[in-house]
Amino acid sequence: MEETKESGFTFLEMILVVAVLSIMTAIILPIGDKWIQAESEDDALQAFMVTVYSLQAYSMANYAATSLEFRDGGTEYITSYLLGKEGKVGVAQNVFPKGMRLASSSQLKSIKFDGNGDILKPGTMAFFTSSGIIEIRFQFQRGRMIIHE
Repeated sequence: MEETKESGFTFLEMILVVAVLSIMTAIILPIGDKWIQAESEDDALQAFMVTVYSLQAYSMANYAATSLEFRDGGTEYITSYLLGKEGKVGVAQNVFPKGMRLASSSQLKSIKFDGNGDILKPGTMAFFTSSGIIEIRFQFQRGRMIIHE
């Protein structure tokens, strides 16, 4: 009579594997959430800077005043500019990720460009993020933005 060998895992081995996977997941998930939040905030900050550059470029190209203003406690911002010769106002709205907002201590609460692309009021704009305060300094006229973390 031939003996058949059965192979497989015991219940104890399966429980051990599930326990190890559970512990690893509990350690990795919070780290992943923090990384995702930091990346989302970085992307939002980059999008904000692109928006400011676009407003300034539109001002210079169309000799039209543009502005960016915050609302809802600094968690979202609205851009406005003139569309063509009809004088219609274009408006776009952007929202920061949860937890990111304009800091109440920010020197600048809005950004405005005149028709030749010069910033009307230079200064520093501060943003509250999960990793701390990030400041963007807007220089005179058509100067560049400088980021300080």
